[in-house]
Amino acid sequence: MTGMIRQIGKYRIDGVLGSGAMGIVYEAWDAAIARTVALKTIRRDLLDGVQETEIVARFRNEAQASGRLVHPNIVAVYDFGELDDTTYIAMEYVDGTPLGAFLDKDTPMDVAACVTCATQLLRALDYAHARGVVHRDIKPANILVSREAQVKITDFGIARIDSSTLTQVGAVIGTPSYMSPEQFKGEGVDGRADIFAAGIVLYQMLTGMRPFSGAASVVMHQIIHDTPAAPSTRRPGLHPAFDAVVLKAMAKRAEDRYPSAQAFVEALGAAHLQHSGGVPITEEDNERTVLAFQKPAPAPDMQASAGASQHGSSGALTASAPEWLLALAPDLQVALSTQIGPVARLVLKNAARGALDLDDLCAKLLPHIGSDQGRIQFQESVRALRNRHGLPTAGTMGARSSARSGAMPANQSPGMPAPPLSPELMETVQHKLALYVGPIAKVLARRASKLTRDPVEFYRLLADNVADPQDRARFLKEVGG
Repeated sequence: MTGMIRQIGKYRIDGVLGSGAMGIVYEAWDAAIARTVALKTIRRDLLDGVQETEIVARFRNEAQASGRLVHPNIVAVYDFGELDDTTYIAMEYVDGTPLGAFLDKDTPMDVAACVTCATQLLRALDYAHARGVVHRDIKPANILVSREAQVKITDFGIARIDSSTLTQVGAVIGTPSYMSPEQFKGEGVDGRADIFAAGIVLYQMLTGMRPFSGAASVVMHQIIHDTPAAPSTRRPGLHPAFDAVVLKAMAKRAEDRYPSAQAFVEALGAAHLQHSGGVPITEEDNERTVLAFQKPAPAPDMQASAGASQHGSSGALTASAPEWLLALAPDLQVALSTQIGPVARLVLKNAARGALDLDDLCAKLLPHIGSDQGRIQFQESVRALRNRHGLPTAGTMGARSSARSGAMPANQSPGMPAPPLSPELMETVQHKLALYVGPIAKVLARRASKLTRDPVEFYRLLADNVADPQDRARFLKEVGG
């Protein structure tokens, strides 16, 4: 930690979580109660007099706004203090990733993941609004998602508290792409401004696109005057029930939106039931949601970057991949991401190794999709992809995939189903896999066990989730696969 401060007040500084022009967020240790905290700081000596007054006031406002809120989906604030030229807030340390990291352009998220994430966000907002706190800057960067897919709202720096005079009518504050019409107009703001922003976030998750985009002045005009395209027109297969829900949340007049975040939750749940044919969110949906919110894969290496620049946006594939695959990879990754989330990039890269043709590649990809409906949707996407690229109709994909995704080994007699994988084997392999992928190993093992009863195939499916080739080989050697 050479060159880094070691102590701020009672907090021992253990590392840097992030930094900006005005200050740094540290990982710190509060010895008094033996817990790790995130210590958000601003350096007043880096600000001029006007900036200092306003920014320190907002900083204090954030502490006051968050400090009165105790909710599982809101980052907790523990302490506020000033020491020499530094002002700080000690808050809950969240091992999470901003939602924006999972929002790939033109790549919709799994529907159940969208509903689960938005529901947690809205319940937190309903709680805050009931206590007189309006966030006013809801956006993906201020929504943290843990590895267990728990949502946490952070950064209440421009929140309005009922008794506060920090931000009043006439102040235009927020992030343009997520601001409500009344915020742009400098009018009075209440919880329905947060509902508008939450509608934009949900739209973006469902479609992979922002409803309003462009320069700030263009976005302002769109938000005040234009109605965006219905989500179902941007995502084939999405039930139109979501259109009414999202567009009501983004109504131009506050009085035309949902009267509360809880009303939004109820409408969203009803839309999902229509989309799923009356089936509520299941354990399998929850597993897909956890997978969808794993930390994005690291940036590709130089060879992969060269391949992408040579052949277009080929995702994680290297330049040595065959031409047919480089041409199809971007669309294949989008189709697979719709079913399994950001992990699709890694799965596609691993499955592409040694794939003979598109049929063979799809046979390797299908077992990673956890539901029959998802596999059917992916196959339909592949058929559309074939037509768009003028490829011959699939002839072997169904036969190959049935062997890979069935519930028995290839050499098992149809009259004698293979026994399920033993709990002891499952637990042993799960612990070994966790060394390479972390807590998500439990979900991955449970999903893979539903797709095959063949231990060797089970090991292969799990190995596909290990990014590093050497680690992958080491894992297979450890499990005897």
